[in-house]
Amino acid sequence: MFRQIICSSNIASQLHDHQMEAILKKPLRSGDGAGKRNAVALDLESGEPLVDDSDPKKTGKKRFMEKLMKDPQLQKSFPVFWLVCVALSTFEYLVTIRPLGHAVAPVGSLLFELGVPLSLLVFAWTALADPGKLPQQPKGRSGMEELMRALDGGAPEDRLPDVSRLCTTTWVLKGLRTKYCTQTGACVDEFDHYCVWLNTAIGRGNHRQFICLAIVELATQICFLWVCWNVVWVLVSATSVGGWLFELILGHPLFVLMVLSHALTVPWVTFLLKTHVKMINQNLTTNEMMNMARYEHFWIEDDYGVKKFENPFSKGGWWENHRDFWWTRRRGLSWRESVRDEEV
Repeated sequence: MFRQIICSSNIASQLHDHQMEAILKKPLRSGDGAGKRNAVALDLESGEPLVDDSDPKKTGKKRFMEKLMKDPQLQKSFPVFWLVCVALSTFEYLVTIRPLGHAVAPVGSLLFELGVPLSLLVFAWTALADPGKLPQQPKGRSGMEELMRALDGGAPEDRLPDVSRLCTTTWVLKGLRTKYCTQTGACVDEFDHYCVWLNTAIGRGNHRQFICLAIVELATQICFLWVCWNVVWVLVSATSVGGWLFELILGHPLFVLMVLSHALTVPWVTFLLKTHVKMINQNLTTNEMMNMARYEHFWIEDDYGVKKFENPFSKGGWWENHRDFWWTRRRGLSWRESVRDEEV
């Protein structure tokens, strides 16, 4: 591996990519001599430490989140917790709510009964689908050899592969929207984010399923709350406010717990869905929104040397970007590349 890193560093030096050269040399320096025992794991995309437990400024919460993102066994607790909540809501609905729900809110009850199995199916579809992992290239066909062949072949300077797009973990040349996911252990095409609730990365292979899951989940929870709102007035017969609350909490504790849990998660799912729809409108990913400042392909210089934002992936407007997301599937291509591809 160190031999490949040295070769990559030499190529970066030849292309005068000093930032990438410095990033590639960091793992070499951290692995020298006595430093091996105190070496810190690096994010080979940015060259920054992934986890540094020696930092005294880190809070317990931050340490826990870092441990959570690295521990695959601990991450499985999130989808399990989601499934337990669905099971408890379904159990309470069947035991307490359903007999009254069909009388006072028949449409909401029917939609909820359809939404639960549909949510589970879309959940499994999203979690088990390949997010778009790029396989590691065998020796002789890796991104390293591709770079070396381009240099040895005397390719024009404007057509040389971008050294900064070389993943030094899987040794593949990444596209502009491909990112190495440490939790997945692979480069993911059109990487959006890593979802702990699904215990999987969200990328080209399951991004649309993820949006469908958010829509179905939100609609199902709203139907559940609507049915509960109509049922509670029949379920509790006390006339005074204090007596009504007392009878509701003590007589139907699971009902109260499920209503509170859905009332708290509905705003969060609404915000999540709204944010993703807004990003689809602009043809952006969550990863790009978070790291846009360091992605040079989003910034162009005008005649005065001032950098301005320009999204090369936008296909023109919200309608074209939604059509690209749901149908044509050319999100990884810039607008010019997409037009050229259609002409060919």
